[in-house]
Amino acid sequence: MEKSYPSRIMTLVTVVLLMLALGASGADREAFRCQFHQAYLKGDMSQWLQWAEEIESAHPNDREWILLALQARYGLIGYYFGTEQDDQVKPVLNEANDHLDDLLKRYPGDARLLSLQGAFQAFKIGLAKYKAPFLGPKVEASVQQALKLDPNEPMAWLEAGNSLYNRPALFGGDKLQAIEAYKKSLALFEQGDETCNYLKVLVQVFIMKGYFETGQRELYQRTRQQLENEYGKLPWLDDFLPATMLD
Repeated sequence: MEKSYPSRIMTLVTVVLLMLALGASGADREAFRCQFHQAYLKGDMSQWLQWAEEIESAHPNDREWILLALQARYGLIGYYFGTEQDDQVKPVLNEANDHLDDLLKRYPGDARLLSLQGAFQAFKIGLAKYKAPFLGPKVEASVQQALKLDPNEPMAWLEAGNSLYNRPALFGGDKLQAIEAYKKSLALFEQGDETCNYLKVLVQVFIMKGYFETGQRELYQRTRQQLENEYGKLPWLDDFLPATMLD
């Protein structure tokens, strides 16, 4: 039976309100992404955990929001390791794993979630090196599964690069191959439509560091200049480079 005129009007109003709500949610997410991005450029991670927890509390069942929070925790854990605050890692990582496990139950074939799973397993190795023989293959399996499911997932290429970069050569590590994986990740991130994405900057920094540590000084200087042309002076860049090589 054809809907009455008032019913059609109510249906239209409902759809419009839903579209507005979804649009607002997307705009709010972009605002949070830009907060993380700007704080990252400044080297100020002091509010990242608070922002991630706000997101998790307000949007516990929303994949896109929780994914944003997981990516924030990913960056924060890397920061803690890089600044020798290993004691801060475990509670942030445990909470991240809980949210990730919940999402993977609902989206077992999500390449970005599997990439983060590999990353979080690698972080566990960072906390306890003796777990490497057990967790190392799991890291690689998660990353390879992500790449198989979606070869255009930038996070999977980022973690493939991290795996190659951080493994000893005896176990398949190769910094030159890692740089190529990072470059693939960057190209894919650049194809995205997000205005703010700190992960894109992170990959550029990893490429810069890779050139530095493999003795490709001209490419290192060029990449660093490109970073600073795009984002301004980033004095914390030297924190990513071995002190002995800056002398």
